[in-house]
Amino acid sequence: MKENITIGLIHALEESEEPIRGSFKSIWPEVNLKEYSDFDLSIDRANGVEESMIRSRIIGLGKDAVNDKVDAILYTCSAFGNAINAAKEEFDIPVLKPNESAFKAAIKAKKDVNILVTFKPSLDLLTNEFKEMSHGQGIGIQGYLIDSALDLLKDNRIEDHNQRILDFINSLPSDETIVLGQFSMARAAEKINSQMPNRLVLNTPDAAVTELKDLFSD
Repeated sequence: MKENITIGLIHALEESEEPIRGSFKSIWPEVNLKEYSDFDLSIDRANGVEESMIRSRIIGLGKDAVNDKVDAILYTCSAFGNAINAAKEEFDIPVLKPNESAFKAAIKAKKDVNILVTFKPSLDLLTNEFKEMSHGQGIGIQGYLIDSALDLLKDNRIEDHNQRILDFINSLPSDETIVLGQFSMARAAEKINSQMPNRLVLNTPDAAVTELKDLFSD
């Protein structure tokens, strides 16, 4: 593996920061991280700000990372897929959307998929993104918004947030894949794994860090 790898993390939701840092600490602790943020992006996305303005800001954050000589970029907020696709075209280094690694793992599992989100603007974007990635694979896809869970997290009621997610998973078929569609939701992963060890529940930050580490291990 190349030494002194630096990954640029680009945040649009404050609640995404802690989970991705935790995933790097547990999976790839020796990597260097540089972080960039524009938390107004999530507010503006929810308020329907024009896509061209969103895209310009997403690319601008990527340019900051490239100027700092990062080796790859990972965007950590799920509601900006088209803008991140534009960033992929802009830069000559690896650029990952937050969900694509988990989606690859879900497709590989060849089971019907349930994508869970707590941020409403992510719902249709992620289900449509998965449909595009899995086209022709014969995999069923359902997307669900877990109401009020993000509000609980913003109020620092982390255990209630995690329990809300776990309860929702319990309502879904046990033989289907679950994707926690936002980095912020990965806080529930440990509780889910301990109480549902036989279920396939993918969290996006772990999947993204694993793919990045593998990418630089070649």
